Amino acid sequence: MSPKSRPQLSPEYRNNRDDAPRPVAAMAKTYPDGDRIPFHLHKRGQLIHAIHGTMKIETADAAWIVPPALALWMPPAYPHGMVMRGELAMRTVYIDARDCQALPQTPILVEIGGLLRELILAALEEPLDYDETGRGGMIARLILAELSRMQERKLHLPMPRDARAVRVARALLDRPETDGDLDIWAERAGASRRTLARLFRTETGFSFGEWRARLRAIDGLARLSTGEPVGSVASAIGYSSPSAFSAMVRRSFGEPPRRMVRRERIAT
Repeated sequence: MSPKSRPQLSPEYRNNRDDAPRPVAAMAKTYPDGDRIPFHLHKRGQLIHAIHGTMKIETADAAWIVPPALALWMPPAYPHGMVMRGELAMRTVYIDARDCQALPQTPILVEIGGLLRELILAALEEPLDYDETGRGGMIARLILAELSRMQERKLHLPMPRDARAVRVARALLDRPETDGDLDIWAERAGASRRTLARLFRTETGFSFGEWRARLRAIDGLARLSTGEPVGSVASAIGYSSPSAFSAMVRRSFGEPPRRMVRRERIAT
């Protein structure tokens, strides 16, 4: 039987927003570059958003790279872990589980519009026990209304389950630009080339090469959305030219990168 990777939850990680006295609780926190939050879960749903910096968020089933133009909706009691790229300024909201019943029950990546961003910042000005009949209550109700309109962006990476393939996937998530053919990665994983190829195909729906190309496309789009020039983006993720990077994004998602990033900027 092949080894399976099951995330181990951190028993120490807690957040007092889980026990907030109102349906909506906002949080502002700064994390240094490279900081990691181990796998954990919250009683509440969470819209994970940052106004600066990029997050790599992982569940047992998928991974996302989340720049400031986007946010990740995480349902209640859903285990996840995070890694920060660049100094990260998180501005996020926690939603009481009773108010999450009509919201997505699996994580989704969403564009975060200007109104929702400003509502989150406004919620931070209110106490956790805000007056539900006053300004705080109106802000909370508007946040819930905006969350009900979330539209998913299909920019996720399916994660393998087998521990050997997970080791490879996480290494590439940390360093998407890393080269090496399937033989090299199979040796690192402690599996044969054939086994590793089969695991990626059956557990993610992509070949190893397709999965790595999708990762690089998603990472490149996240970098572009923060204002990095296309030339430096292409180099950072392992491509020799901007045209090679653009062609790879088009193959992966059917659109050129500039059009995809422009749509995100319009939404904000």
